[in-house]
Amino acid sequence: MKRWALILPLLYFFLLFLMAFVFNFPREATRQWMWIQVGGIVFMATLGLYFDGYVLLREVIGIGTFLILWLGLFVVDIQKEYFTLLGLIIELFLVLFWRK
Repeated sequence: MKRWALILPLLYFFLLFLMAFVFNFPREATRQWMWIQVGGIVFMATLGLYFDGYVLLREVIGIGTFLILWLGLFVVDIQKEYFTLLGLIIELFLVLFWRK
């Protein structure tokens, strides 16, 4: 029985736990740091579903590309109300790009 969709996010979570409590990284848990971790867990769950055979490779690539572009917004100094709008614009472009 395939269980990669559960194993990969748990491994990622334990890696975060190890980094946070053993290596004391990051020094300060900010909102950006927490969203980066949520994005990583979502991608690991999607990758696990791909290994289980429930998700196509192009969907994994699309979600990974969206997460990279969305997480790239954290380095840009923008106001909070525009953050969601830019995420939706990135998602729209990716949907139009990946649609056949």
